[in-house]
Amino acid sequence: MLRIFSASTQELSNVEAYYWALATKLQWNYFDHPPIVAWLIRITTLNMALHNEVFVRLGAILSSAVCTWLMFRIGSALYNARAGWFAALFYATSIYSGMSIAAFILPDSPQMVFWLASIFTLIKIVRRNPAEPQFGRQWLLFGLFAGLSVMCKVHGILLWTGAAMYLLFYNRAALKNKYIFMAMGITLIIVSPMIIWNIQHDFITYRFHSSRVNIAGPPIDVSRFLKQFSAIVFSTGPIHFVLICAGVYAAIRGKLIAGKNELRMLLMCSLPLIIIVWLISLFNEVLPHWPGPAFSTLLLLPAVQLAARVENSKKGMHGVLKFSVAYLVLIVILGVLSVNYFPGTLSTEKQGMKTGADDGTLDMYGWKQAGMKFDSLRRMDVAMKAMPAQAPIVIADWITAAHIDYYIGEPAGVETWGLGDAYSLHQYYWMNAYKRPLLKGESAYLVIPSNLFSFKNFNRVTGEFSDYNFALIFPGYRSGVICKEYYVVRLYGYTGTLAR
Repeated sequence: MLRIFSASTQELSNVEAYYWALATKLQWNYFDHPPIVAWLIRITTLNMALHNEVFVRLGAILSSAVCTWLMFRIGSALYNARAGWFAALFYATSIYSGMSIAAFILPDSPQMVFWLASIFTLIKIVRRNPAEPQFGRQWLLFGLFAGLSVMCKVHGILLWTGAAMYLLFYNRAALKNKYIFMAMGITLIIVSPMIIWNIQHDFITYRFHSSRVNIAGPPIDVSRFLKQFSAIVFSTGPIHFVLICAGVYAAIRGKLIAGKNELRMLLMCSLPLIIIVWLISLFNEVLPHWPGPAFSTLLLLPAVQLAARVENSKKGMHGVLKFSVAYLVLIVILGVLSVNYFPGTLSTEKQGMKTGADDGTLDMYGWKQAGMKFDSLRRMDVAMKAMPAQAPIVIADWITAAHIDYYIGEPAGVETWGLGDAYSLHQYYWMNAYKRPLLKGESAYLVIPSNLFSFKNFNRVTGEFSDYNFALIFPGYRSGVICKEYYVVRLYGYTGTLAR
């Protein structure tokens, strides 16, 4: 209920709206990510028929329910049902797994299903003798789940890295088993459409992501690392982070009452992702949810540790779990209140062209207001012949494009048209091919929220038209106080130099 409450009371974030936009035209791969998140949105919105935030996010809510059940099953397999119960509660109360990807749709949302299914399968594998028939079948199943994980987000390949490291260090004899290589083949077949798409597009996905994780050129920035480390701790949950550290320490020291091989596999599949992200964060900006799958997996360790500690206790829920639940509820309530009801803006920019700049709470607020205002203006413009009915909304970057698409363009029946390169527009760079072309001499609209105002984008777009004027400037209010402004610009006489 907490997730449904959060999902239904906040507008889509820019990335969620962007994933919705991807779902409008299904592909085997997209500029930023593999396709499963878009496929999932297409399903939960009933082929895009249900235009509501809850249905866009429904895949995340359902995926989280499956993941919670998987955590219970894995925890039970590692130790006992109590450990499974604790693992499920730890997972459900983590900020990342219990809210960030559970109430809001991200590629991580479906990926965690396949990630945990892969982990569960590997746990079963390490308990079997290579001579058993089930050994080979489990490897084939792992190949399937790992491939689907990669088709959600490319770092799913680290599941294979962890499995390979375990085999090399602890079970080299199993490398002779043909089913392992057959499993690799299954994964490769599943991800092949993504690979083919990138071959056809000059590996642009990997060139884009490699530019985000470059560690060769930039100098080490300690202050940025500490800031990002803190964000990762918050995303995991401070309580959960401390418990994970204690659990990893106990596992390495051999203090956990669980199978040695199972613990080794958990660590092999989790620690590489965490180490890689922290290494990258020394040189580049990272997002706090990047190591989320690894930290979520490691929640199994404190679950086993706690279950062993309260083996003979009759308490249903330990105090630390109660505190975790209370902490999550507090964060959700504060989040909803700050997004929907904080008076005005948290930004230092209280007026002018950049009102609300750098206020993250405005990402999910005010777009419905803007959509109604734009629709009224457009209807009046068309009636007075100030603008043609087919005039699109021009977009210059994906960050504002998706919100404009979902909250302004779609309700008004107006298409968006991208001007710029792939690194600015992301998948929108290719979406023009499926739309009516913007021809030379035609008119269009430009919609800009002040909190995301960019003179560079404004000048780039207006420079492609012979004339323009500000059709409407209107404020967005939150709790009766202006939090940002919207600028609607009429563009006349497109020159056509940046069209695709």
